[in-house]
Amino acid sequence: MKNKNGNLLTTQEVAQFLNISARTLSRWKLNRIRIGKRVYYEENLIEKILTEGK
Repeated sequence: MKNKNGNLLTTQEVAQFLNISARTLSRWKLNRIRIGKRVYYEENLIEKILTEGK
């Protein structure tokens, strides 16, 4: 899925990418985008966390 800032990733996609559990990801205080019951994360944010360490 895309938004104006780039791609949106599901919780499962981000958890697999970071090699953590979805539950751990839900405990982190990251900016989320909710569409109905679904939760998405901006790909740019995840890449920024990996490069800059948040």
